[in-house]
Amino acid sequence: MNKIQILSLTIASCCLLIACGSGSKDEKITQPIPVIKTCAGQSLDTGASCISIENREAIVYKPDDAIEGIALFLHGAPGSAKKVSKIFDAKTLSISENLLSVAPEGRNETWGWESLNNASASNIDVDFMLNLLAQIRADNDVTTDKVYVFGYSAGGFMAYKLACHIPEHLTSVVTLAGQFRGEFTACSTLTPVTLHHLHSPQDREVPLSGRSTGAIKSVTDTLAHWLLINGCSDTFTSVEHPKVINESSGSETQVWEGCAKDVRFTSLNNVPHESSYNAEALKQIYSAVFN
Repeated sequence: MNKIQILSLTIASCCLLIACGSGSKDEKITQPIPVIKTCAGQSLDTGASCISIENREAIVYKPDDAIEGIALFLHGAPGSAKKVSKIFDAKTLSISENLLSVAPEGRNETWGWESLNNASASNIDVDFMLNLLAQIRADNDVTTDKVYVFGYSAGGFMAYKLACHIPEHLTSVVTLAGQFRGEFTACSTLTPVTLHHLHSPQDREVPLSGRSTGAIKSVTDTLAHWLLINGCSDTFTSVEHPKVINESSGSETQVWEGCAKDVRFTSLNNVPHESSYNAEALKQIYSAVFN
């Protein structure tokens, strides 16, 4: 081998070494694609976990301290467990009140839940809620019997159905823009439950006056039914509360007197059905349910 051949072979070997070994600074390191955890059809936020029962999923937030109650968050239709969790800020509420917050998904594509009350209506979602409560109590060693229900829109319809069928399992019900569906004759309970209904006179999707489609009763009739159950008098006091969206002119709450358990109604002035609700302002209004 002559000198030119030896030199060419040496250069080639160096180039090969540079390409294969010493060029690591320019190599692209492939990072693993992050796995986005989902629950009830939505991505999970930080601090949330997911449970499954009867082929349904539910978003869960646990308090930092000992659990002092369970909060159920029922979504609208269309809606999602994540959306209703954000409306009421389930994460913050869980920490501030030491609640195990649970937002399950409904199965009824039109109404979100089987929330109708009549002689032939399905009670599948009432049974589901009882099974859900039993499971989360067992899984988390919950000893308290306090259960707070928060329902938005169609979730409010379902909250009223729970107040009809399992009031002995509930501590209080908070409904936002959702009233009773069906016939009051199918709600013959005599067991009172603390109730706070929040609604806007400007709500066009679920009006205060109710509507025939879906057998949605008026808010006036809905409240009258529970005023009777709770043994309230005809008199009430009024309390001013903060606005729940920037465009609102404020809120006013009526508190009935003489009730075995509280019944309250808050008029959310100038608030559309679909709104960016201020969860902290909402809590200031309904906070009495924790007393």
